[in-house]
Order: sequence, then structure tokens, then C-alpha cells
Amino acid sequence: MEVISVCRIPILVPPQAVTQYIRRGRGLTFAKLAESQHVMEVLGDLPLRVAYERLAGMVRMLGEDVQAMALRNAFAIDMLAPETLTRRRERIAGIHGLSIDTIELYERNMIDELALRLVHGELPIGS
Repeated sequence: MEVISVCRIPILVPPQAVTQYIRRGRGLTFAKLAESQHVMEVLGDLPLRVAYERLAGMVRMLGEDVQAMALRNAFAIDMLAPETLTRRRERIAGIHGLSIDTIELYERNMIDELALRLVHGELPIGS
């Protein structure tokens, strides 16, 4: 869990909340990853670029099914100029003939899976 302070009172933030924050806006960025202390600690004492590639690799390792694709889309993995999260959701929902609510559910399912892998140290080999 990540610790944040609100009015000088430390609060534990579950990994799911951290990874949900990452998907907003333009998706996974160096700045967001640098702000995500818990994720950085789990990934190890690595330069930011290497940590970014390791996390992106973990997301890619979730598979090729539509749920895993929804999370890659939410994090804007491998997108050169990502649009907003809403537009990315609309695009993938249209491609797969699903509702945006279903895409959001898939994202949350995969965020839970990613958080478990982060907590249990299941990192990609050779990244």
C-alpha cells in the first residue's frame, strides 16, 4: 500500500487506487509513475525509464484477450499520442461491440490482477 498524508495523518492507499490513477487522462506517463511511490518501490530501485518499461511489460503480460486489451488501452500502452481515457474507451468499445460500462469493468478486473502481481512481485523477466 502507498502511504499519503491528509492533514498530516498518514493514509494507506491500496495498489488498485494507485493503478486506477495511472489510467486517467493520457494514461501511463513518466510523471505519474514517478508520483506512484508504492509502484516504484515494488518495481525496485530502477531508473524511471526502466521502471516504466517494466510496468508496461507487466500490463502486456496480462494477455491478448479483450479484458487485457482494455487495460492496455486505459494505460495507453504503446500509443504514441493517446487521447483522453473517455475517447480511448469509446474507441475500444466500438471495436469490440461492447458498452463503455463493460470496458470499465474489464479495466477494473485487470487493475485488480495487476495489483496482485505487483504486490506478489510477479515482474517480467529480462525487462
